Amino acid sequence: MLKTLDILIGGVTVLLVFSMAVTVITQAVNSLLNRKGKYLKAGLATLLQQLGIPQKDYALEIAEEVLKNPLIANVRGGLGEVIHREEFTKLVLDLASGQGSTTLSSDALKALQSALQANGISDPAKTLQNVRSMALQLEASNPELANHERDALAILHEAASDLVARIDSWFDQTITRVADRFTAHTHLVTLGIAVVVVVAVQLDIIAVLNRLSIDDQIRNSIVSNAASQVSNSAAGGQVDAKQYYGLLSTAGLITLPVDNNWVGQLKDWRKLPGMALSILLISLGAPFWYNVLKDLLKLRSSMAQNDDQQRTQRQTAQPATSDAATSGGTSAGAVPAPAWLSGERGDLTAVG
Repeated sequence: MLKTLDILIGGVTVLLVFSMAVTVITQAVNSLLNRKGKYLKAGLATLLQQLGIPQKDYALEIAEEVLKNPLIANVRGGLGEVIHREEFTKLVLDLASGQGSTTLSSDALKALQSALQANGISDPAKTLQNVRSMALQLEASNPELANHERDALAILHEAASDLVARIDSWFDQTITRVADRFTAHTHLVTLGIAVVVVVAVQLDIIAVLNRLSIDDQIRNSIVSNAASQVSNSAAGGQVDAKQYYGLLSTAGLITLPVDNNWVGQLKDWRKLPGMALSILLISLGAPFWYNVLKDLLKLRSSMAQNDDQQRTQRQTAQPATSDAATSGGTSAGAVPAPAWLSGERGDLTAVG
């Protein structure tokens, strides 16, 4: 049973190592392309259209300026990836006032001001000033309130209008849909990168499991290293994947593109099922396999303790039963014969 568990631990460790590479590459791609910011921009533009800006181009321009505000933008000055409801409301008022750090084109500004006026905000600059004054008063009178709570109360008190009602009604749903779309996009990117990684190293998880089942040295090496890596990671460290890459390459379980036989081995159709399975499993992500590995290691530790206890019991003489004497003359302290030995042969102790 322990051998089977060790094979599973070895296979999960291999999947974790390559899932880490896929996860890191996916995060880098999304960060460089600013995909989350772009999805957030599209979601806010849709919300702005619900507020009364029918032109999609103007809505996109306003949403972009909101997310490029220095307080919202990312570290590279690109589109911000996170914005709160109160921040969005205040930045919309700031843009409509024309006095903020970012400005709109004249057409987009007129469209925004018209939408705000239609929703009960005729003077965005004055309304924003009142909101800030009220937030300051709340901070002085109720310092225990969190910042977002003060902002929310100030907006509700000084900017109570159809605009605020619409934003409060639709903002959370909009952000939820943005998150769902970004998650779906990330899954597709992860799957695509998993294909590239698996094909690049020709990872056949079926062959890996077969090798682990017959090669005790590799299996024990991976399992022992996996336990130490998980403990180091729990202490704040990171899983070191380089040693696993070297071990798998030396064992011939992966083939790097620098190998002269890489193309020839890729044409081996027997690898295709294992590679396809590797792609699907790796695309589940490093966090998933890390949690699975931790659970398997805990199970292995528990099973190993039970196995040691059973081995100790087998190797230790057991005390004889004091009531073992039978009516047929069996001496006291002897272990009685099992009932199933009686059968048709009768009581052998009665002979003689």
